[in-house]
Amino acid sequence: MVLALLGTGIALAAQPTPVPNTTPDFSSMNFLLGTWHCQQTVAGRPNTRLETDTYTMAYDGWQMQDHQVSPPFDKYRTRDDVGDTWTTWDPTIKLWVSQTVDNFGAYGLATSPGWVGSDATWTGTNPDGTTFRQVVTKASDTKYSYKTWGNNKKGEPVVVTGTGVCTKS
Repeated sequence: MVLALLGTGIALAAQPTPVPNTTPDFSSMNFLLGTWHCQQTVAGRPNTRLETDTYTMAYDGWQMQDHQVSPPFDKYRTRDDVGDTWTTWDPTIKLWVSQTVDNFGAYGLATSPGWVGSDATWTGTNPDGTTFRQVVTKASDTKYSYKTWGNNKKGEPVVVTGTGVCTKS
């Protein structure tokens, strides 16, 4: 059969050796899978923001997706805020990487070395030079809280920009 194919001018190429395709170890974050209800305060806003976050695994186990939905919570938001955060492990830089987008045009990229005790610290730099830090504190498999800070372009600290508590249903 091979000789017949070669005789017709069709060359058979050897199949490449499969590259190891090992998905990230999400075991430290698997408690997040499911639906969470969050109550958040946002700096400068008088109302509490409610948000529902639904965590699932996506892309054959390479990404953890957090789909967020928050109804309007102040005079600046007249429609639901809907977004997605995609988190994966980058073995080259040895950091968790999260990419976030939403239906108001917001976007962001943050990294974290992972959990140190019950805390995971996420940091990022925005294209305009501002930076932020968020500390997530795991209280249990069904409750976590977070606090977010930011710096302006000069590196000067900005007050706490938000805090929240989330419980799993």
